[in-house]
Amino acid sequence: MTTNDRNQYLLSGGALAISAIAMVFSFLQLRAADRELEANVWPYVDLSITLQADLFELELSNKGLGPALIHEFHIVQDGVEVAHPLELLTLARYPQSNMSMTVATVPDSVLAVGEELTAFRISAEDLGRALGPTLTGLEIQICYCSINDACWNNYASTSFRDRAESCQTQSIDLDRALRQFDEASPETETP
Repeated sequence: MTTNDRNQYLLSGGALAISAIAMVFSFLQLRAADRELEANVWPYVDLSITLQADLFELELSNKGLGPALIHEFHIVQDGVEVAHPLELLTLARYPQSNMSMTVATVPDSVLAVGEELTAFRISAEDLGRALGPTLTGLEIQICYCSINDACWNNYASTSFRDRAESCQTQSIDLDRALRQFDEASPETETP
């Protein structure tokens, strides 16, 4: 082998090594860009429960950097899912008269950055005092995803924001929930 051939092999090997190093750096840069994109669309849904003398309200807000696609929203009282927020009044033995209520359909909602959504709001006289003891076993479960299909939930008690493989699609049958509520509610006499 001549010196010229040896030099060509060395140059070729050096070019191959530089190409391999460049490929590794490109891969690392692509991975960092992917993580940066994920961080730029990272939602963070927070829950806020308000219990005052005449008011019970649950509000969700997106405090993250990207939109949150909410797929699941469950109200659980002492380990049993509640079909409708009015069932909490039945559990507290609070009469369902002279009250006002607003309920939003939370599953399949999209919360923009900084947006707030009132899941439900119930107003009635002395409602807070009646519901207070009942709410000790209240748990709100939520699962939401980013636009990149990264999902989080609060099903574990250790953290509000645990990574989830995916969220299930929750179907809401409001008519069924209201029928169950009407059947469970005590009859009220009308004068």
